Amino acid sequence: MAPVLCSKCSTLRFYDLFNDDLVFHPDISSLVQSARKCEACNLWWTQLQRSSTKEDIAACLAKKLPSAAPKSSNNGDFKIYLRGECHPANTASVTDQIWLSCGVLVSAVGHDAPTKLQTNLAVFADPATPAGALFAGRYSTAAHHPEYHATFAKNTLAACRKGHDVCNKARPPGARQMPTRVIDVGDPTLPAAKRVTRIVLTKDLKQPQPYTALSYCWGTGTQAMLNDKNFADFTNVLPEAKLSKAHTEALDLTRLLGIRYVWIDALCIIQGNQKDWESESKRMASVYGNAELTIIAGRSADSGRGFLTNNYLATKKLPNPVPLKVGPHPHTGEGPDLGTVYLAIQRNKAVGPVDMRGWCFQEALLSNRALVFGEDQVFYQCRHHTRYEDGCVDLDVSKREQSLTSVNPGTKAEVLRRWYQMLISFTPRALTEPHDIFACVVSVALVTHGVLKARYLAGLWECDMPRGLLWKSRWSYVSSRHFQPIQKPLAAPFTKRKGEIPGKPVVRAPSWSWAHVTGQVFWDTNPRIESKWIDPKNVFVRPRDSKGLWTTQPGVGNPDALYMPALELQLFGKVVEVRCTNVLKKKTPLTPEGTMMESIKPAPSAKLPPSAKPAPAPSGPAKPSYIALGYFDFPSDPKPANIWCLLVVAHEGLLLTRDGKGKFHRVGWFAVQDAKQFETVKETAVDLV
Repeated sequence: MAPVLCSKCSTLRFYDLFNDDLVFHPDISSLVQSARKCEACNLWWTQLQRSSTKEDIAACLAKKLPSAAPKSSNNGDFKIYLRGECHPANTASVTDQIWLSCGVLVSAVGHDAPTKLQTNLAVFADPATPAGALFAGRYSTAAHHPEYHATFAKNTLAACRKGHDVCNKARPPGARQMPTRVIDVGDPTLPAAKRVTRIVLTKDLKQPQPYTALSYCWGTGTQAMLNDKNFADFTNVLPEAKLSKAHTEALDLTRLLGIRYVWIDALCIIQGNQKDWESESKRMASVYGNAELTIIAGRSADSGRGFLTNNYLATKKLPNPVPLKVGPHPHTGEGPDLGTVYLAIQRNKAVGPVDMRGWCFQEALLSNRALVFGEDQVFYQCRHHTRYEDGCVDLDVSKREQSLTSVNPGTKAEVLRRWYQMLISFTPRALTEPHDIFACVVSVALVTHGVLKARYLAGLWECDMPRGLLWKSRWSYVSSRHFQPIQKPLAAPFTKRKGEIPGKPVVRAPSWSWAHVTGQVFWDTNPRIESKWIDPKNVFVRPRDSKGLWTTQPGVGNPDALYMPALELQLFGKVVEVRCTNVLKKKTPLTPEGTMMESIKPAPSAKLPPSAKPAPAPSGPAKPSYIALGYFDFPSDPKPANIWCLLVVAHEGLLLTRDGKGKFHRVGWFAVQDAKQFETVKETAVDLV
C-alpha cells in the first residue's frame, strides 16, 4: 500500500533539495499538524523528537528562542528548511541524507548562523535501480528486501578478496589451516534434496578448504549439540530440523556464499568432554583467523531466535521509510529521472547483544573478515575498512591494525599497551561461566606471548608486573556516573563445581589479578607517561627471586593456562599499616569518592646533627598527616580489620589486608598523598596471594 503523503511531500524531489535550501514548513506547528496525516512529515517529526530536547521543541512551538540557541540566532525566523547531501563516490563516512533546520538555511548553519533545531534523515535506494547506481545506502528489513544481506555479503567479500592486499596477506591461501572438525553443508553440485549435512574431520579432507565461522550468543535456544554419544551419528547426518535457528541460518548463509564448510562451536566441539573443550579452546586464533568469513549474529541474544531477519523498526517502534522522488542527477542536473529513493531514520552502527558477551570478544578480534548482523543493519568489516548497509564506509583501520592480532603487532612496548587496551574493552563483558575468564582471551594471550616471550601469570605479564598489578576499577578511576562498580564473580546457575553455590561469589583468580573481579578495569595506557612504570628510580617493588621471577611456584607461566584460581607472588616492597579515617575526599564529576588513609605507625623522624637546634613545636592542635587516598575494590563490603599500603610506584600502590598466615591480599589501590612517609620505611618481604 502506497504511503499517505501531503501535497508538499508528494511533489518533493531530491534534486531540488540538493541544489538549494527549500522551505518545507512555515514553522514547527505546521509540521506537527501535517504529521498527523502525512507519513513523511510524521517521519521528520519523530526524528526531530529523537534528536532534540523537549524544552527546545516547546520553545520553537511557542516561537521563542530555545535555551540551546545563542542570542545571535535570528529570533524572528522559525521556518523549517531542508537540504540534501549526496556522496556518489561511495566512500563517505556519513550517509546520503537530508538535513532539516529551524530558523536558519541549512547551508548557512555554523558558527555564525546557529540553528534553533537541526536533525537529518538518511537516504537509501533499492538495488538494481537507476537511483541505486548513485545512492550507496541500502535497506534490508523483514518487510523490505529481506534477502539483501546475501547480495551485500557476496559483493563485499568478493571486493575484499580481489582488492585488499592487507586482508589477503593476513591469511595467505597456502598457510590456511582448518579446525579439527567442521560442518559440511552439502555438495553444491548435487540437487538440494540429495545434499547431506554432516560433521567432518578435516584431517580426512585432501586439502584445506574455505569455511565460515559463527560467532553468536547461545542463550537458552541452543538445541542439538555434539557430544560423545551422538558423535558417530552426526558424522553421517546432522539433523538440521533439530538445530537452533541461528545454526540453520548460518548453514543457509554459508551455502548462499558458495562456501561448503562452516564451524559452529556447539556442533564442532564435543560438549561435556572437558579434554576436547580445553584443546579446542586454545585453537580459537586459528579457527577464526583462518576462516574465510566470520558470521557475527550481533543482533540476537538467543540462538533460538536466529539473526538474519531485521525487525528493529518494530522493536524500537519507529515509523517505516517513505519514498522520495529523485529527479535528474543531482550533481549534473542532466539525464533521465532516477526514480525513487527512500527517507528513513538514521540507523545506528551498534553490534547488539553479542557485543557484551565475553566469548564473542575474542572471536571478533581474531577474525580477518566478518559479516556483522548488527542491531539496526548489516555491515562488513575487514583489515581494510568497514562498510555499512546504509552506505557509510569507515576507512580508519588504525584501531584494527594496531590490535594484538594485526599482521605486525609492534614492539614489546606497543604490544603491552595493546594488551591493556584489549582488557579495558574485554572486562565489561558478561560470562555465564565465570571460570571461562582466561579461556576467553587465551588465543590473544598466545599471540601476545609470541612477542613478549614472558611468563603469563593469572592475566599479567611478568615483564611488566608493576603496571599490571595496578589495575583499577574504571568506576573508581573516572566517574561513577558513567561506569558501574566492579563486582565479585558469581557461580554459574548450572555450576557443578565442588563447594560452589549458584549465584554466590566464587574465586577464579588471585586477589592481585584483574580476573579476580568482574566489571571494567582500567590501566593508563598513555605512551607519554609509560616511563613511570619501567624507570627503576620510580618503581618500589621487585621480585625476591635472584633470577627475577615474581613467583617460584612450579608449573605456572604458560600463556595457554585456562584456570589460575590461586597463585602467590613473592616480592620485596615498602608496606605501611594504615587506618581509614572519617575524612573522605568528596567525588566530583571526574573523580569518585576516596577514603583518606593515616599511617598507624608514622615513619620515624630523621636524626638531626648534634649542632642543629630542633624546630619549635607548632602552636595549636597538630594537623593529621594522610599518607594515601584509598579506593577499595568493593566499597560496599565491610572494611578489613587491618589495612596496609604497598608502594608500587612513586605515586600509586595497592591496598592490602593480611590474613592469619601472614599472606597479603589485595583489597584496593591508593594514590600517594605524602611521599615523605614512605622514604624511611624499610623494604620487607611480601607474599601476595
